[in-house]
Amino acid sequence: MLAIVALLLHPFLLIGLVLGSLYFYLTATFDFWKCRGVPYKKPTVLVGNFGPLLLFRQSLPEGVKEMYQWFKDERFFGVFRVRSPALILRDPDLVKSICIKDFSCFPYRGIPINNEDPLNEHLFHLEGRKWKSLRSKLTPAFSSGKLKRMFYLLVECCEELQKLISASCAADRTVEVRELATKFTIDVIGSCAFGIQINALTNEESEFHKAAKKLSRPSYKATLWRMLRTAMPRLYKLLGVQVIDPSVTHFFKDVVSQVISQRESNGVRRHDFMDLLLDLKNKGAVENETGSAQICSDEDAQAAKEIELDENAIAAQAFVFFAAGYETSSNTIAFCLYELALNQEIQEKTRREIRNAIKPLGGKLTYDTVQEMKYLDMVILETLRKYPSAPLLSRKCAFKYQIPNSKVELPAGMRVIIPIYGFHHDPNYYPNPAKFDPERFTEENKRTRHPNTYLPFGEGPRNCIGMRFALLQIKIGIISFLKDHQVEICDKSIVPIKFSRRSLVTTSEKGFWLAITPVS
Repeated sequence: MLAIVALLLHPFLLIGLVLGSLYFYLTATFDFWKCRGVPYKKPTVLVGNFGPLLLFRQSLPEGVKEMYQWFKDERFFGVFRVRSPALILRDPDLVKSICIKDFSCFPYRGIPINNEDPLNEHLFHLEGRKWKSLRSKLTPAFSSGKLKRMFYLLVECCEELQKLISASCAADRTVEVRELATKFTIDVIGSCAFGIQINALTNEESEFHKAAKKLSRPSYKATLWRMLRTAMPRLYKLLGVQVIDPSVTHFFKDVVSQVISQRESNGVRRHDFMDLLLDLKNKGAVENETGSAQICSDEDAQAAKEIELDENAIAAQAFVFFAAGYETSSNTIAFCLYELALNQEIQEKTRREIRNAIKPLGGKLTYDTVQEMKYLDMVILETLRKYPSAPLLSRKCAFKYQIPNSKVELPAGMRVIIPIYGFHHDPNYYPNPAKFDPERFTEENKRTRHPNTYLPFGEGPRNCIGMRFALLQIKIGIISFLKDHQVEICDKSIVPIKFSRRSLVTTSEKGFWLAITPVS
């Protein structure tokens, strides 16, 4: 009888053993911060402190802001991503230490990649000497001189956007401005990065437009893995998860292969990003404005030998230029127009500056004229303050690190999270943070704030290499809308904005519907 009972209980004992082992594994790290005397939020099994985000109950900006407020009197505090401990910073001086002063200890983003996907080998993901080598090679490609030579490509796209805005007004004054902005940024980046006239503004069935939709609207599964891969890197690599749709990978590789073949066989130069990548491939360096090879320091020259740009590497850089640039810029344009629709006095002041700047030139845009629009600069900076594209950024310890002015030592491999959205909405740095106020970014007001409380493009050596291009693209997009048109809130406008819970960038859940009318 006892033998029969033992046999019946055997499966339950096995299940209990498995569940017990799993529970122990998932909770074994939960005393990590307690042992080090670091304040922390009690985690939950399976999700740690990120449950609302992992279950898509909360948007990333909202989640970051909530976490930032957990320990208002602390310089830093601990959290858990599933079972992995991470440190969240609240002190801008610590941000400066991590990103700039002690960068040698935090050179990594720590995003695991699967080598099976060639498009993962781009500047954003690379680490170590490969990253340093590629960064040193690509930095000259984003100089003001290079952007100035590309400017005519942006003007061509601007003219097409203005035509479409006028046509949209004639058909229906209610417009989803993010959709128009997305088509514009796809055309700009397609032209500047790939040397292709995509015509996304007039052709919604273009392959680039289809690829963009797949990138900006990933499945819930892909989005979940993007959030989990830094918390569970071994499982991510073991399962060979691909967060980029394979069809998108094949598309970009084919496009780049065709462009390279055409450029090298025809000897055509457009002064675009693809020309610069081909210079790196064939000459090993980007030419400066005088036509000679860019002069690098001995350290950069040594680093540059660590990586060679083959066709796959070129495809990866062109891909990240597209993926990182079109959606973030189009969202910023849309958020800016949304705020200007709510703040008509600011909109009118911005339009007046635009018109006054281009009037002496017969209404034409030049690179220097756009750069001189200082109030437009302030409007965009405030948009990026209130709606930073990346709600957070993170760095990973390369070796043990003692947090300045504390007894806490972080082990190698520890992830440090910088809550950008939290800093940008902290009333200690930005009084009445919900208010849209470009005057925060006068030169005088900027000097009163800690510089590391404003981080829309990151900070330090791993900041956004394409920042100047992104700002230029955003300016041209906003000028296209405001020069001859007024944007206003309409019945379909959602006020206040509801953030998407599925996106890892700051964007609206339901779009940006505004009324657009011509102005004389």
